[in-house]
Amino acid sequence: MAKLHLKVVTPEKLIIDEEVDEVVVTTDLGEIGILPFHANLMSNVVLGEMRIKNGSQVKVLAVGSGLLQMTDNTLSVLTDLAQGVEEINEKEIEEARARAQAALEKTLTDEEYAETLAVLERSLAQLRVKRRHKVR
Repeated sequence: MAKLHLKVVTPEKLIIDEEVDEVVVTTDLGEIGILPFHANLMSNVVLGEMRIKNGSQVKVLAVGSGLLQMTDNTLSVLTDLAQGVEEINEKEIEEARARAQAALEKTLTDEEYAETLAVLERSLAQLRVKRRHKVR
């Protein structure tokens, strides 16, 4: 079966660089599925989840905002967050969410408000992915 080459990169490191069967990712237009030899494409990636199918296994990542490009059977995803479900510490993220919500109740500059809101949105996205895919 044909595969596509997936690269997921954050500012800190290369997260994934492997051949996979299918990728489903959240964009500003909704979820899209990308199969091998998909048409060339560029899109914005938004906070949400990415599902990577390889054989019978599915890996789930919480992803932040960024860009994706599909060209020559290579999907490159550049994002500010890419964390596997197993890497998300629910307690730490819940604490960050609570701190951000408390900070939003204070008087903040426009810049502080935007930064705090971004932390809150990122925390909520990570919690959604973690709780949706918890091993039971």
